[in-house]
Amino acid sequence: MNISDLLIHPTPPSQPLTTSQDVQQQQVIHSNGQYGPQHPYKQSIHDDDLMSYWEQALQRSGYHVRQNTERNSLTDGYVWPAATTTNSSSMKTTPIHVKVIGRHMNGSFRCHIGTGKASRPIQSVELYQHMRLLAVFFRAEHAKSQRVSPEFIFFPTWLLHLFRYTEHGSTPGRTDVRFLEHAGQAKEDHIFRLNHVINSLFRFNLHDFDAAKLQHAVELANFLFDTIGLDYHDQLPRPSDIGIHDPHQQQPYCNLVYLLQQPRPSKLKPVCHNCNTKPASRRRLCVACYRYQLKHGEPRPLRLIVANRPGPSGNNNNNASKHTNGNLPMVFYGSNKCESSSQPTKSCANCGVQETHQWYRNLCGEGHWCETCKSYYLRHSKVRPAELFVKAAKRKVNVRTLVNSWWTNDSATSSVITSPTTTTPYLSSFTTAESIGSSAASDTSSNYSPPPTSPPTPVLLHPTACATSKWL
Repeated sequence: MNISDLLIHPTPPSQPLTTSQDVQQQQVIHSNGQYGPQHPYKQSIHDDDLMSYWEQALQRSGYHVRQNTERNSLTDGYVWPAATTTNSSSMKTTPIHVKVIGRHMNGSFRCHIGTGKASRPIQSVELYQHMRLLAVFFRAEHAKSQRVSPEFIFFPTWLLHLFRYTEHGSTPGRTDVRFLEHAGQAKEDHIFRLNHVINSLFRFNLHDFDAAKLQHAVELANFLFDTIGLDYHDQLPRPSDIGIHDPHQQQPYCNLVYLLQQPRPSKLKPVCHNCNTKPASRRRLCVACYRYQLKHGEPRPLRLIVANRPGPSGNNNNNASKHTNGNLPMVFYGSNKCESSSQPTKSCANCGVQETHQWYRNLCGEGHWCETCKSYYLRHSKVRPAELFVKAAKRKVNVRTLVNSWWTNDSATSSVITSPTTTTPYLSSFTTAESIGSSAASDTSSNYSPPPTSPPTPVLLHPTACATSKWL
C-alpha cells in the first residue's frame, strides 16, 4: 500500500451545499401561488440578529444607539446624532422603546402598550420622559415565528397621545393599538388616520434604510414633545405661532398636519359577479348567492334574483301593465325612504346610544341593549355602570377638527393655499403607498376648491404651502 494514498490532499474550494431548508428560506410564495426567489428587500431576519441589523442601520444613517440596562423600564435605548459625542454637554438623547409583535387572526397587528402588572394604560407624561419613539417590528409568518420582517415602523409616540391611546386628563387611554399594512382596511376613522400617517411617514426597511426619513422622525418627535406639548387646547398651532420660520424645520410638521386633515378615499366594494346587483363580500359573491352556491352546489338562478328584487305590489303591476306598452321594459321601484325614517329609532336602555354594531334583548328589563352593554353584562354579570359611558365616548377623537383654525374665509388666505408648482420629494414618495388595498383613490392634490355653498368646506393644505404662506 502506498502511504501517499492515505494522506489528505488539499481540495479546491467548492460552493457550500444548499439544503432543502435553505432553499425554502430563499423562496417565497407570491400572490399568484408560484414559487420564486425572494426580493432582497423582503428577506426576513432571524430574531437573534434583529438588534444587530437595526443598530448597524442606525449607525449608517448617522445615529448612535445605546441600550438601556435598567429593568422594568419603558426605555429600551437611546438614540442621538453621530455629530455629537457622549461627553458633549449639548447632546440630545431621545428615549426609544422596541416591540416585536405577531399578526392577529383578522390580518392586523395588535400591539400591547400597557405597562405594569395590572396592564394599565401608559400616561402621556411617561411618553415624554421615557418613550418618545416607538419601533415596532412584525413577525414574518405567525405570532410564534422566529423570523422577523425587515419592514418596521419607527414613529413618535406623541401620535398615541394625539389619538387618545394614553392616559391624560379625563382620557382613560387604552392598552393596545392596532397597526394595519394598508390603512384602507380600517373600519373606524381614527384607526385609518393613525395608520395612514404612520405608513406614509414612518415606515422603514432594514435592507433599504432611509436616512432622511429617520432624521425627520427623530427631529419631529422632539419637536412635538418639546414645542407642541401635551396640552394644545384642541387646536394644533401653526409653525409661525411657535416661532418657526425655517422651511426645513417646518416641513416634517406640515407633512404631519397635511396627512391628518386629508379626506379618506372612497371605498367601493366589488359587485357580485353572479347577480350584479349586490356588493360581493364572500369569494366574489354576495351573501345570498354564496349561501345558495354552498347549499346546492350551483350558481343562484336568475329567477330567484329577479324575484327578490324590491318592486311594487302585485295589484299595482297588473294595473300598470294595462296602460304600458309591451315593448317597454319593466321598471322595479325601490322602497320609499320616508317610510323608514318615520319608524322610531332604537336606543340602548342602559347607556342610551342609538348606533351599535348589533342590538340585543335587554336581559334585565324591557327594551334593547347595545353590543357594549351586552358584552359587559356577560363578562361581569352586572349592568354596565354609568361612569363608563363618558370614558368610552372620549376615546375617539376627530383629528381633522384640530386643524380647522388653519383656514379662514378671506380671499387672501384662499389665494395662498393653492396647488404648488413642484411637489416635495419627501412627500411624493409615499403618495402611492396607501393606494394599495383601496379600489378608488381620492384626490390628494392640494388644488381642491370648496363648493359654493355656505359654510365652505376646509381647503386641503399642502405641506409646501406652509412654508410659502404669508401668515406663517
